[in-house]
Amino acid sequence: MADPLLKIRRYSELSSDARRQLYSRAGLDLAEVRNTTILPLAAEFRAHSYAALTKAIERFDGQVPSPLVLGPDALESAAARVKATHGATYAAFEKAAANIRAFHEKQRQAGFSTDIAGNTLGVKFIPFDNVALYVPGGKALYPSTVLMGVLPARIAGVANITLMTPPPPESKTGRVADIVLAMAHLAGADRVLQAGGAQAIFAAAYGVSELEIKPADFIYGPGNIYVAAAKSHVAGENLCGIDSFAGPSEVVIIADDSANARFVAHDLMAQAEHDENAQALLITTSADLAARVEKEIIAALERRAEGEKRRQITLESIRRNGLVLIVDSLTEAANISNRYGPEHLEIQTRDDDAVMAQIKVAGSIFLGAWAPVAAGDYYSGTNHILPTAGAARHASGVSVYSFYRRVTWQRLSEAGLKAGSDAIALMSEAEGLFAEHGYSVLTRFE
Repeated sequence: MADPLLKIRRYSELSSDARRQLYSRAGLDLAEVRNTTILPLAAEFRAHSYAALTKAIERFDGQVPSPLVLGPDALESAAARVKATHGATYAAFEKAAANIRAFHEKQRQAGFSTDIAGNTLGVKFIPFDNVALYVPGGKALYPSTVLMGVLPARIAGVANITLMTPPPPESKTGRVADIVLAMAHLAGADRVLQAGGAQAIFAAAYGVSELEIKPADFIYGPGNIYVAAAKSHVAGENLCGIDSFAGPSEVVIIADDSANARFVAHDLMAQAEHDENAQALLITTSADLAARVEKEIIAALERRAEGEKRRQITLESIRRNGLVLIVDSLTEAANISNRYGPEHLEIQTRDDDAVMAQIKVAGSIFLGAWAPVAAGDYYSGTNHILPTAGAARHASGVSVYSFYRRVTWQRLSEAGLKAGSDAIALMSEAEGLFAEHGYSVLTRFE
């Protein structure tokens, strides 16, 4: 690794094109996938969802799992197997689940009512009836995502939760991994559909009566380009809501010369480990820190076996997307981060709170040297299903709030309506709608 591994640049010296490229990163380009796969597959699901599902599984995965849906008994059995064979691991996930549950319990909503101008107005928070969580099953297993997705929905009061995930390609049983099924049981999922890709998203959106899968009100969770394209399609067709349009996972670290270079290096590498397209960006006021971080990354990778799969992914991701921006001030760093809109933002400075006070856009913020993203990914209690590709500008991570319909209501009194009748008449007349809108009020007082 004699060649520079990290791209280290002074932000003030970046060209306008380089800055535009930095900020204009987009989600996945879905056009080709949409035309070649998504639209034809959607038509098949509209015609007969069960036939479309099994045909797509055979086409993309080679074999339809049997049974295709695993219910509570199968999930409970998987949990028992994991407890018996990997008790410490199960206990670790139990601790994480307790933290996640405790944090998300604080987000319960009860609604409210208030009196305004002689009338009573209010909001009801009504949980969705049916939701579907997608959990990837390709390059790694994600039992932690099961906890992050199912627990908030259960706390919100969702009645029916379907988890969708494919069996691992190397699975000898042809079944989803026991650890994933065990977490589905621990978190309270109702069933697991053993399918992935666009076909799983369409099964949730259209419903599959033969499998007792009802059309979902909300589909969420990360996935590949086919999953993203299918989620985009079903949301565009107004079949259901979705969390956000996913892109590669990403971290921004804002640091000054007080930061620990080894901590920063490994936090960048932890993000790069996701996949070759993951984004890892350090924004720092210290050129010396930048140089030391690069040395730490090179040394860490050289200590690992050349053929190790995750090493190769991390190395390729850092080479493609690893970037250090040297800035003149932490205020400039915060402004760049806000414009970038990172999924994860770490702040490792002398005054983390002062920097956080300037942050307006981020999926989740991690403060201080002892708050690596990995802690939030697994254990601390916040949620790791977060907006990517700049979607943090307008979207938030999955939470209990994600699973409510917010419905306003009002009870008007005769006196309250009377007090507003003249204003309503004038306003409806200004909009050319007095004949019915305005008169529907005035007729009550004739």
